[in-house]
Amino acid sequence: MGYLLALASSAVWGSSDFAGGLLTRRAYAVRVVFWSQVGGLIVICTALLVAMATGNGLSAGSWIFLGPAAGVFGSIGLCSFYAALSKGTMGVVSPIAALGAIVPVVLGVLGGDRIGLLTGIGLALAMSGAALASGPELSGEVGRLPILLAILAAFGFGLSLYFLHQASDSNVIGGLWSMRIASVSFLGIVWVAWPRGIPGPELTRRLIPVAMLIGTGDLAANALFAVASTTGSVAVVSVLGSLYPVMTLVLAGVLLHERLRGIQLAGVACAVVGVALTVI
Repeated sequence: MGYLLALASSAVWGSSDFAGGLLTRRAYAVRVVFWSQVGGLIVICTALLVAMATGNGLSAGSWIFLGPAAGVFGSIGLCSFYAALSKGTMGVVSPIAALGAIVPVVLGVLGGDRIGLLTGIGLALAMSGAALASGPELSGEVGRLPILLAILAAFGFGLSLYFLHQASDSNVIGGLWSMRIASVSFLGIVWVAWPRGIPGPELTRRLIPVAMLIGTGDLAANALFAVASTTGSVAVVSVLGSLYPVMTLVLAGVLLHERLRGIQLAGVACAVVGVALTVI
């Protein structure tokens, strides 16, 4: 069940990223991400109030520190990712960022996770498939800064997944709530200190609710991943949850009628085979 939830989280993340990508064509990326996180914060605050009203209040635990760590690293990943996209080629930046799942895999193994040979092969295929589905650019030169930013985004995303897993072991709602508090605070600081750091038009008031709705989807994906991570290996769950580029690719093909390159189709097939080997 945990692995199915992780796959569901990747599907929701991919859908949210697709919608967010469309919106960032019409507004500053940092502002879109900020308002999306505000939307998620409102929803998780409501869920927390309901939990407290039913006698399930928050107790002290490691989520107090680990949730904010997940929020800050996730925000760093998002800002770095959009900054890299604004300066470099998407076909180079996206595959690098998609490999962020390597980080929780390594940390999970160092922390005691045991991965069988077949599962290891499946994880490698799944991660490779996600990178290939992002549409890697195999020719042409790219500046050093976009690559460095993409690597920073990968580490940010990977560490965010790992710390969310750790926080969820303590308290799922507490981890999600503290994560959102930290991400909104961090992105608010970035907005003030670097208001025009990532190009884009102004975010109109009419589009703010759209951004907040996208953030609700992102929160739902986080929640699915958080629950999944409490029932299975952090290495396996992190990889399955990081297959969102595949979902984004499928939506772009179906809704925008984007023509899929052969290497992207190979990536989808690779990811499917990897998932099958992982969950056997």
